[in-house]
Amino acid sequence: MTNRTLEKERWIHRLSALGGITRSGASRIKSMARRAMRRARGLRDLSGDRNMEWMYLATRMGQYNHNEARVLDFGCGSGILSIAAANMGQEVLAIDLTPQSFSGPYPNIEFRQTDIMALDERKEQFSLILSCSTIEHVGLSGRYSSIEFTDGDLKAMDKLGKLLRPQGHIIMTLPVGQDAVFSPYHRVYGRDRLPRLLEGYEIVESQFSRKDRRNIWLPCSREEALCDIADAHYYALAFLVLCNPS
Repeated sequence: MTNRTLEKERWIHRLSALGGITRSGASRIKSMARRAMRRARGLRDLSGDRNMEWMYLATRMGQYNHNEARVLDFGCGSGILSIAAANMGQEVLAIDLTPQSFSGPYPNIEFRQTDIMALDERKEQFSLILSCSTIEHVGLSGRYSSIEFTDGDLKAMDKLGKLLRPQGHIIMTLPVGQDAVFSPYHRVYGRDRLPRLLEGYEIVESQFSRKDRRNIWLPCSREEALCDIADAHYYALAFLVLCNPS
């Protein structure tokens, strides 16, 4: 565990010890405080990113909603996208490395606490795969996994292609900017690694967004996004729809 991760754990423990504050609540408080300090220093942060990502994936999910599709929610987190897909009548397999509990009865959602590489493409095939800011964490140890694998993200992306039915779609969001790795948090995909990540896929749609100096998300070109300078707590975003051409 890195010194930074240890310090984060200490702060979460201190905040939790105040009473009436859960561990997840303490983590959110620390995140809010960090963002406030960044804004005071004139630095950009990621506030508002998840709402944009969820909106994009949910909207495109409706567009690429195959009849009787089986959907994979890769890195499902709290399950917002899984529930959205289930409400559209889809059968959903939601996977995450951490345990999750979906509120409400959703008989058409199956949750598995597992790694993407553990899925068997000979038995599991999907018409639609959802990935909300997940791929950038694969292979980085210290946050979600204890195993370091430099090309874990590339292997995972190849695995998604094997799990995807012919003419199936992947709807995903991911960090973009100048190529970088901010361990244990995330990778940022730029001119070098982004083409490697998407190799073998047809790009059906791509959109990009970055924050301006006022800390406001604005649409931008691919070139502008890939030139953006990221850090451990800020990056530009890519919104992608990919197709398995085989």
